[in-house]
This record gives sequence, C-alpha cells and structure tokens, in this order.
Amino acid sequence: MVKRSERWRSRDDEAHARRTSIGDVVRAAAAPGWSELVVRRAQVGSYAVTSVIRDGREIAVEGVDEPFRRLREVSYRPGVGTWFTCELAFAPHGRGYTGRVDACAPPLADVPPAAALAELTTFPREDTPGWLLDALPTAVPLTAPTTYGDHYDRWREHRGRHPLPPIDGDLVYVPAAVMTARVFDHGVERGQHLWHLAEKDAAGADALVISAYEQKYWIGRDGARGIGEGVRSLSLDGAVLRLELTSKAADELRTETLYEVRLDLPPESIDRLRAAVPDMFRLVDDAPELIGF
Repeated sequence: MVKRSERWRSRDDEAHARRTSIGDVVRAAAAPGWSELVVRRAQVGSYAVTSVIRDGREIAVEGVDEPFRRLREVSYRPGVGTWFTCELAFAPHGRGYTGRVDACAPPLADVPPAAALAELTTFPREDTPGWLLDALPTAVPLTAPTTYGDHYDRWREHRGRHPLPPIDGDLVYVPAAVMTARVFDHGVERGQHLWHLAEKDAAGADALVISAYEQKYWIGRDGARGIGEGVRSLSLDGAVLRLELTSKAADELRTETLYEVRLDLPPESIDRLRAAVPDMFRLVDDAPELIGF
C-alpha cells in the first residue's frame, strides 16, 4: 500500500500511485491462475460500493477504501467535481492497467440523501447531474474549503505543468519495457559518477540516467520520477542492459519490473559502460547486484 508520507510531483503522479496500489491489493487477494481482475468503485460522498471480479466471479477484497478515497480527492477539479465511478482492469503479467472513470452518470441505483449532501459539500460543482439533485435532502449543501492536492497546484508554476488526473473517459497505463540507446555519455566530477543513455541526442528523447555519489545512487527516466532504491540488479548481456526493479521502483519509473535497454552503440562505448558501472557502485550502500560486468 502507498504510505501517506510519500511525496509526488503532481496530482497525476499520486493518482497513478493510488491506482497501482489498488492493483497490488487485488492481486494479493486473488488466488493464483487468474487471467483478468476488474475492480469497480462507485462512490457518492462517503457511501461506496466496490466489486472485484476475478475471471467473471466476484471475490472479497479489503484494503482499497483508502486509495480510492484519496484518488477521488486528488482528481477533484474546483467547480467541476470528481468521478463517481472508477473501473480498473489488471492483467496477471506486467504493471499496466486499463479502465474508465465517469463524473456524470449515476453510479448507483439508489443514492442515500446524506451521501448526496456530503458529495456536494466536500466536492462542490457548478453543473450538478439531475440524479444527484434528486437525491438531495431538503438541507442545502454547505460548501467546504476544497484543498485536495492544493500543494501540487502551488508547485506547478515552479516545476512545470503536469496533466490532471482524468475524471471522465478512459484510463490506459502501459509501462515501458524496453528502450534503444544510441547515445552514451559518462563522466565523473567531484566524486559524482553520471552516465546517460538516450534514444537520440535531442530534448524529449527517451533516456535513462544513472548517478552515484558516495553511498547513494539515483536512477531516472525522462518524464518520470527518479528513484534512489529498489533496483535489485543490473545485468549486461552482450549489447543488452537489464534493470530488475521492485514493483514500487518500477511504478515510479513508469516501467515494468524488468526494463531492458538495447545498446545500439559502438563496441568501445559498451566496453566503457562495462568498466564504469562497477566503479560507480563500489561505495554505494545497498547497491544492486551487478551481473556481466
């Protein structure tokens, strides 16, 4: 499960982490041998109904209430609202998911009046669906301060704009499994090792950066959050570099747990890489296992 102490760069980063944590919970609850897991969450206010379907049959799962609650919060848009229905589908192999969210259609056949009131109190919206208005009691919603994820909004001007979590439409997450590196740079400055592998020498190109300084290392991908732990092994097999990652590290890098870098490089560049990696991890605490170097 995602810990509350985690830090993300944006609402979208946290929303992604919540969805993958839901996937981890339902995978752990499902008996082995399944081919598809589908989670459907319908929620109005604090009233929620969750179903988890394993290959066409519903199973009991606990532990998804908190990530779904927070997912609704970080998805909220002032004056627009948040989703009422979220469906996520997970496959047995890989960290990806597909799904859909809906912020308009009625999520439940019957909505308790107290839930409708709580929804418009905590997630006020200017265009309220008719079914939600019909479910309201006679009391008028009291608009509460909406501060869900406001710290992300304050950072947006400083750290660049990130997409907002969707509240309507399809959800598709396909983690990266492979990249081809045609550019390689390596250097050491003031004791800090840095090497850079990129698809091409251009801004925005798919890239992998690894650095190490004293007892710490850091690995990052272009457009993804970097990690300082969670790399189980680095292996070099001919012209292929493989990273074996924990699930958490893979989710932060937006990759599968086995990430492959195909080295379309001159032999001398691969030899430089083979020599540089053991040296840069020599003093690192909890260094990944090095294979083939």
